[in-house]
Amino acid sequence: MGKVLNKLSEMYYSVSGAWVDMTRALIPWSSTSTLRFLGLPNFGLRFWTTKRPMGENSIVNYEALRALYRNSGDNGLGAGFAKPIIDIPVNFIGMPVISADNEATSDFLNECIRTYWANEIKQMLRDSMRDSKVIVRLRRPDIFDPLMTIEESDHCALEMFPPELVQIERHPENKWIIQRAVIHHRMLFIKDEGDIAQGRDPIVEEHEVLEFITRDDFKFFDNTTSEWLTDMEAVNRYGFVPLVEVYNEYDSTLKGGQSDLETVIPFIQAFHDALTQGLQAHGYHSTPKVMMKLTDVAPFIMNNFPEAVDTETGQIKQDGEISWRGREILFVQTDEDISFLEAKSVLGDTHVLLEFLIDCICIASQTPEWAFMRVDSGSANSDRNAQTVPLLKKIEGKRINFTDPIQQLCKMVLVMNGLIPVRPEISWQIIRVDDEVVFYQAFQQLVMGLEVAAQRGEISDETYRRMLKQFLPVMKSSVDEGKQAQLDMQRQAQQQAQLNPAPGPNQQGGGQGSKYNYYYHQGGGTPVAQGGQQ
Repeated sequence: MGKVLNKLSEMYYSVSGAWVDMTRALIPWSSTSTLRFLGLPNFGLRFWTTKRPMGENSIVNYEALRALYRNSGDNGLGAGFAKPIIDIPVNFIGMPVISADNEATSDFLNECIRTYWANEIKQMLRDSMRDSKVIVRLRRPDIFDPLMTIEESDHCALEMFPPELVQIERHPENKWIIQRAVIHHRMLFIKDEGDIAQGRDPIVEEHEVLEFITRDDFKFFDNTTSEWLTDMEAVNRYGFVPLVEVYNEYDSTLKGGQSDLETVIPFIQAFHDALTQGLQAHGYHSTPKVMMKLTDVAPFIMNNFPEAVDTETGQIKQDGEISWRGREILFVQTDEDISFLEAKSVLGDTHVLLEFLIDCICIASQTPEWAFMRVDSGSANSDRNAQTVPLLKKIEGKRINFTDPIQQLCKMVLVMNGLIPVRPEISWQIIRVDDEVVFYQAFQQLVMGLEVAAQRGEISDETYRRMLKQFLPVMKSSVDEGKQAQLDMQRQAQQQAQLNPAPGPNQQGGGQGSKYNYYYHQGGGTPVAQGGQQ
C-alpha cells in the first residue's frame, strides 16, 4: 500500500509541479509528508501525527515574477497584463494622511510621507505587491554630504532592498524586535589608482560586502577578501534596527506574503499560447495557395514565364525559377484551369478564446476590464459599473495591509529625531471623484442630524465630535478639539468687537434720523436692537 501511495504522490506532483515551480520554490518534503497533503485516507496508518501546511516557508520565484512584470520572459504575448495588474492598484491606493494628537508631529510626519518619501512609498507598494515582500530601510543622510540640507537630515530617507539580499533575525521572545539584520552589498573598491601621466587607468574591483546591523552597531565584512572593514564601522545611536519587512497579504500558512501575480500566471500562459497559435494560423492562412489543373506544364511555362525558357534550345532551363510578380493575367488552354485554395481561418474561434481568457485574468486579479483598455465607450466612469466594485474592495484591503509598515516608519523617524514614538492614525484619500461627492453629501446629512440632536440636548459635544471624527480623521481628540474650538470662538469675538466697537451707554448710534440705538452685550456677540425713537 505504501508503494501505491508513493506512486500516486509522484503522479500528483508531476502534473502540478510545472505551475508550482514557476511561482514558488518549496522546501524539500519527505515522502510521508507528501502523502499528507494529498488528502488521502490513512488506511489505519499514522500519517496525521504532525500536520504541516504544504506551502509553509515557501518563497516566490522573484526572477520569474519580475520578468513577468517587465514582459521580458518567454511568455511575452501574455505577460503584458502583469504590469497593469500591479500598477493600477498602486496608483489608486494613493498617499496616506497622518494624524496625531500633536499638531506639530502630524505636520512633520505628513512632510515625510508626501515630500521626502513619496517616490519610495510608491516603490514599496509596487515591489511588495509584485514580489510578495520588500525590505525598507530608514536611513539618515550623511552629514558630510555637501548637498544635504537640514530638512533632509531631519526627515531621513527610505531605501528599498530586494528580499533575497537581506536576512533578518528576530528576538526569540518578541517577534516584533529585529535582533540582527545582514544586508548583501556589491561595492566597488579601487585596487590601483593608476597613473594619468603614463596613461594607466585605475583598476576597480567589485567586492561582495556583508553589512551586519544590530541594535548596538553597524559592521561591514568583505566577503571577497574575508576581512572586516573597520573604517566603515559605526555606532547605532537609535537602539533599534532601522528595517521594516513589508509583506503583501501575509498568510500564516505560508509564513510570508503573496504576490498578486501568482493567481494569474496560468491564465497569462494560456493567453500566450492561444495568441501564439492564432498568429501561426494567421500566417498560414494569409499565404495564398494556387491550385493548377494543366494538361502539359511546358506550354504553360513558355506562355507565361518566358524567362524560365532557354532561348537557344527552346527548352525549360535546368533548375530554373519562376516569379509571380507582374503575372496578373495567366494564359491557359481550354481544358486547363487555375484557382486559389481558400482555407477557412480559425481566427474567429481564437478571438472568442482570447476574450474568455481576458475575463479569467480580470476575475483572478480583481482588475476591471477598463484597466486593460477593453471597455465600451462611456461605461468606464459609470457608477453602476460592477467591475469597479472588486477593485475598490481590493484597494481597501491593500490600504489596511500597508498601514502597519507605514506606522512603523513613522515611529522610527520620530525616534531618530529624539522624539517620543507615537503610533499615528492613517487615513487615505477617496478613490473616485464620484465617491467623494457621495461622501460629502453623507457628511452634510450627518452634521444636520447631529445639530438637531445637540440642540435638543440628546447628545453631548463629545459625542458630536466623535461622530465628526469618522469623517474628518485630521481632528484632534475630543478634549483638545473642544478647547481649540473655544479659543477660536473667543478670538473671533474679539476681532469682531475691535472692528465694530459698541457705543457708550449715553450715546445714540446711527446719527440723526436713526430709528434705533444699538448696543452689544458685555461679552460681545450679536448686536441687540433697543427701541429708541429719536
